[in-house]
Amino acid sequence: MLLLSACGNTVPAPDDGYDIVLVTEPVENKPDPGTQVPAGAEAWQPVVVKAEELFSGYGFWHQQCMESGIYRFTESNSANVKWNVYILDREFTDAQRYIPQAYSCALEGNGVIRLEKGTWVYIYCPCNEWTGTEAPEGCAYSWGLDPAATAADITATVPPFTQQAPETVPVSTPAPTPTPAPTPKMLTITKHPTGESFTQGGQAWFIARADNADAITWEFLDAAGAVNSVEEAKAKNPGLTVDVYDGGESLCIGNVPISMNNWSARARFTGAGSSLYSNPARITVTAITDFRTAYTSVFENYLALVGGGTDTYDLTTDLTLNGILLGYVLKDLDGDGTQEILFGQVGGTTGTLWDHVVYSVFTLDNGKPVKVFKSSVRDRLYFTGTGFIRESSGGAAESDFYSCSYAKGTLSVSEGVYTTAEGYFYVAGGDRNSAAGTAISSDTFNAAVVSFESAVTAMMLTPIV
Repeated sequence: MLLLSACGNTVPAPDDGYDIVLVTEPVENKPDPGTQVPAGAEAWQPVVVKAEELFSGYGFWHQQCMESGIYRFTESNSANVKWNVYILDREFTDAQRYIPQAYSCALEGNGVIRLEKGTWVYIYCPCNEWTGTEAPEGCAYSWGLDPAATAADITATVPPFTQQAPETVPVSTPAPTPTPAPTPKMLTITKHPTGESFTQGGQAWFIARADNADAITWEFLDAAGAVNSVEEAKAKNPGLTVDVYDGGESLCIGNVPISMNNWSARARFTGAGSSLYSNPARITVTAITDFRTAYTSVFENYLALVGGGTDTYDLTTDLTLNGILLGYVLKDLDGDGTQEILFGQVGGTTGTLWDHVVYSVFTLDNGKPVKVFKSSVRDRLYFTGTGFIRESSGGAAESDFYSCSYAKGTLSVSEGVYTTAEGYFYVAGGDRNSAAGTAISSDTFNAAVVSFESAVTAMMLTPIV
């Protein structure tokens, strides 16, 4: 933006943030405003400011005084138009419309005033875009150094240069766009678990998910609809295994007994200040009516082994199977609804405990045969009808006899006796390697052995065919 001096020279105008057009009317052969005219020179040649040119500039025009002297301000065709002059000791850096609030008016309309070099002249026409008032045609305001003027001609004085604090002017400011409140997080289930059907002793997976969940826990509903925690479900269904994966989203149950038929599993989600339950997933367990079929792979392995095949299940280490008729018996050894299978010799003729050796014991783990125990020449198992007697030998001076019980795929020692080079010992709750023995006499040892051997019963075996 440029200011035009009276002779057409340009000087930069301050940028006050508004597109203000400042125009003056050049006059032929007239000096620059503020230029001192020597005594006796022609009449003063003023700078002419046209009101129509200030309309879009909100009515302000300004220029710095370049010479001290007496200046004359004159209106032209300005009926009902009130021109105001403000004299400032510095350039106004705020929006010019605030000048009337920050400074006192030095001159209204026509008048003569003394100005000092360096001061700033701000001329205001009320006919502008801000007020919405149109100026009369030809309305103008002129000012310039009057060399003929004297102190007696002065009609106004410059007010003290004490800038007043501008009053608060209401400005149309768009209302701020309100910041939308954050959308509250909601707990939302995105996947419910689905029902599973399988045979007893089998395995099943359940998956559930929810958005904004902080925690996931699983529980079970029994056939009557009563809620059971995981631990309660395991206590009511012996042999049941429960595992949780993927941060709680995946539930795996294994060795599921027939007693769990028509139960359901469901997930409980908590988060976002609330909790939700998934739909219950029905558990359908089909009883195995032919456990013989469930152990088919073990049968086939025994038959292959007799014929010189591969011992896939590690059925024997040094017990000979040549010429021996093998048989089996199915027993639910721990009352969990799954029948274990015991293999042995059919029709032993030695008249000793060897006729009753349990070659191996298997159970079902998630529907698949798993070996519990296998006998060898120096570590043999015998069946008592409700449990087992285990006889082992580590050498001439080491003999062991233990009473064992079975539960959930594991044999555990209840009590027993054993010998070492130091003597005879009784032990409870474990074998010689896991529990401390108590010294006993040889008679007590022999009596215990007789008691253990007399507990052995013959297995009613069905030949493998």
